[in-house]
Order: sequence, then structure tokens, then C-alpha cells
Amino acid sequence: MRFAKKFQRTFDSLKNVSNKSDLQKTYQKLGKDLENLDYLAFRRQQDLKSPDQRDEIAGARASLKENSPLLHSICSACLEHSDVASLKASKDTVCEEIQNALNVISNASQGIQNTQAPPEPQAATLGSALDELENLIVLDPLSVTEEEIRPSLEKRLEAIISGAALLADSSCTRDFHRERIIAECNAIRQALQDLLSEYMNNVSK
Repeated sequence: MRFAKKFQRTFDSLKNVSNKSDLQKTYQKLGKDLENLDYLAFRRQQDLKSPDQRDEIAGARASLKENSPLLHSICSACLEHSDVASLKASKDTVCEEIQNALNVISNASQGIQNTQAPPEPQAATLGSALDELENLIVLDPLSVTEEEIRPSLEKRLEAIISGAALLADSSCTRDFHRERIIAECNAIRQALQDLLSEYMNNVSK
């Protein structure tokens, strides 16, 4: 499918953007490519005789619509925190889901049976971010300095919040839970600042 290849090229470009301006421009182009691809995939879905293949294309279309905005969010977070490994893991997971969906549409449109392993869930990458923060937060009061520890802890916390934001943005998350996730993320940000200030005040005494 011509539009599948076009979406693939834009998708590959989006994965490798190096600044926010290129990210926004490429994401807008991805959105237009997705509209064209989704329309043709839907038409192909209606033409197929196999119920399984129709279901595969329907699922892949839904996956592309859900994961494309997630990819924009995680790419933006990666540009801000390029040294946080858990963010890269989240990006890889979302990219894998998008690639799998593209493969499903391409294969099903040609009558090829799809076989693929399920991608790593977002909870796993969010768990990695939590582990990183837990390991980092064990501080040696004799050697720690605010200039060193505050940026590191803030980056790890933002990785966790980015992971939580991906869950909040999911179509499976209810509005009530989404609002609660956002509120809790803001509360955690403030709590970290309060704890760091109290810790540094005690160290300096």
C-alpha cells in the first residue's frame, strides 16, 4: 500500500527528530498520513472475506490512532531528558506497537497471516523508571551536594511522570482516573521539592 509506505517514512523521521520544532512539524505530517492510511485500510477491511483478517486490520487501525499521540508525547519527553533510560524504553515500546500495527495492515491487505509477539506493556517501562528513582534516592549525607542530586532526582521523577502521562492518555483510562493521575503527578513534583529542601537544610546544620 502506497500510503502505508508513506506513513512508514514519516514515522521513521519522527523517531529520529532532534528538536521540538522538527518534532511538531513531523507529527503534523504523520497525522495527515494517518488519516489517508486509515481511510484506505478501512476500505480494505470491508473488502476482506476473512473475519479474522478484518478484525486484525480494525485492531491495527485502533492501535495507530492510540499510539501516534503517545509517540509524540514520549519523543518530546526524550528530547528534554535524553539521558533517562526508562524514557527510551517507553519510546521503543510505543514504536514497536506502531510498527506492528503497520505490518498487520500491510500483511492483511495482501492476505498474509500475521504472527507477532505482544509488545512490552507500558507498566513495565514505568516500573523501570520507579526503580531508577528508588536506587538514586539512597543518599550519602557526607558526599551529596544539591547541585548534583537535585537535577538527577528531578529527571528521574519526570521520567516517572512521563510514563504516568502515557497511561493517562490511553483510551482505556477513564476520565476520573486520568484527572487523578494528573493531580497526583503534580503533588509528587511538589513533594520532591519539599523533601529536597528539608534534606539539604538538615545536611547544612
